[in-house]
Amino acid sequence: MAFTQDKESKAIEEDLVRKFQGGDLEAFDKLAQIYQKKIYGLSFNLTRNQMDAQDVAQDVLLTIYRKIHTFQGKSAFSSWVYRVTLNATYMKLRSKKKEPKISIEDMLPSFNSSGYQQEKIQDWSENTESLLFSNETKSVIKKAVDQLPEKEKVVFMLRDVEGLSTEKVGEILDLTIPAVKSRLHRARLFLRKKLSGYFEEFHTRRKSK
Repeated sequence: MAFTQDKESKAIEEDLVRKFQGGDLEAFDKLAQIYQKKIYGLSFNLTRNQMDAQDVAQDVLLTIYRKIHTFQGKSAFSSWVYRVTLNATYMKLRSKKKEPKISIEDMLPSFNSSGYQQEKIQDWSENTESLLFSNETKSVIKKAVDQLPEKEKVVFMLRDVEGLSTEKVGEILDLTIPAVKSRLHRARLFLRKKLSGYFEEFHTRRKSK
């Protein structure tokens, strides 16, 4: 569930933030109702663990309650909530033992001295509408995304999963637009190479039926 907003909902939210900063606890309850599921969804996409995501959601709401006075309105409130959520999620992940990440450099396509890609990789992303409804396929994609290095993974999650604009992702992560585009491109190349073998096998199975 993305943190997207129209002008009306943004205005309502800004009013709630001002009221909460003024001591209106009912305004906090309304903000919590707006963001609780969104915070949980983003954290779950990064942790893949329901209990961890629930813990993060509680921690984030508590942080918002305690530190609302630190929000100065220089960026959108949703961007601030994103940053708090990401920080809490990273703390949760780092508190647990994780499997070593695959080097993204090892998984990116290689190019020859002339600048041409040395190996042909099927672009499965353009013809997967029916595949996306397969539980098996969803599981394979999730496992591949989980292997992304942290910097590329968070950009991929915010841009391609949450559906945020490149500018919004840059604001949240304090990155330039070229940096966001570079990390997103690397993440997509990683996933394309990681998943190409699966989709080639999938299409072969379908043709043989």
